[in-house]
Amino acid sequence: MRVRVIYEKGDSVRFLSHLDVMRVLVMAMARARWPVKMSMGFSPKPKVSFCAPLPVGTGGQEEYFDVLLGEDVQISWLARSLSRNLPRGFGVSQVFLVPDGQEPLEERITASVYALDLKGVNRQEISRAVDAFLKDERVLFEVKRPKDTRTLDLREYVCDFSIEAEEGLRGDHLGLVMTVAHDKGRTIRPQWVLSALSRYGFDIDPHEAIIDRRKILFD
Repeated sequence: MRVRVIYEKGDSVRFLSHLDVMRVLVMAMARARWPVKMSMGFSPKPKVSFCAPLPVGTGGQEEYFDVLLGEDVQISWLARSLSRNLPRGFGVSQVFLVPDGQEPLEERITASVYALDLKGVNRQEISRAVDAFLKDERVLFEVKRPKDTRTLDLREYVCDFSIEAEEGLRGDHLGLVMTVAHDKGRTIRPQWVLSALSRYGFDIDPHEAIIDRRKILFD
């Protein structure tokens, strides 16, 4: 029996790494006494598969993982028991059965939709920068890692930008919605796009933005 869980990674746990999130959820399933099937070998591991890891500092309103169970149980019990055993900051939206033979989640993802809460920015300034970004054919960006540096074309991944209406935002905050494509498991971080907007006249520290993934889009 394979089930899929839709869960939330809230504001209070946004700075947990992907590995930490995985540990929290696996431990919650153990406390809830889910009959999770284990792998074979000297170091058995629970058969749980996560997709599209969130960057540290990014919340998720509609995240997914799949679990292979060793026996059939009621979906309603799974949802209730997991909800009771999750720590503060996490929530369960839905648990449902996955049909046999369905492709892995990672292979079906087409895009992620992010909401960016920006404080103290000029609406016209960011609007001009976003328009200029979208008109450019290429936006090269260097991603520095401990052992190497690679160059990505951010423009290949950014599908859409939109500025949200001012209603509902706090004080001098502005909302920006960004849709980012996935290509065979590869994607980009919205923080990188914010950094790249400086070349179009909009300069902001990406660490000051509150970023949440609203949803994952599938084919």
